[in-house]
Amino acid sequence: MNEPIPKLKTVLWRGWRRRCPHCGEGKIYKGWLEMHDRCPHCNFKYLADQGDLWAYLVVIDRAVFLFPLVVLIYFRLNNPSSVWFYVSAALVLFGLIYTFPHRNGVGLGCDYYFRRHWGDLAEPNATTKPEDSPKS
Repeated sequence: MNEPIPKLKTVLWRGWRRRCPHCGEGKIYKGWLEMHDRCPHCNFKYLADQGDLWAYLVVIDRAVFLFPLVVLIYFRLNNPSSVWFYVSAALVLFGLIYTFPHRNGVGLGCDYYFRRHWGDLAEPNATTKPEDSPKS
């Protein structure tokens, strides 16, 4: 790829908006959770291998939701009849469900950013040609 590597902040913002990490224009999803294989705008292939986002999603989910769950458990143990426990639990559950596509986009942005930095990303429109096998 000849373009300069975008800043991490830019790539993460594109992911949070559920846009292509490469061009920032094409949508990542067909619907709410079904990902396109390629960007409709620049034809960039989002994932080289299925399951590439797993590690990023685990880290993001743990960072975003582990701390609130610990706080919820703390409030439940110390204030068993508190209405704040139920309000907080509802907010965390809503956040977990509503932000899933956004978090998935951020994970895709992280994957794109690190693949570009490590030089592990081929041209978006490049097609690989099988090498000629030696004749015996």
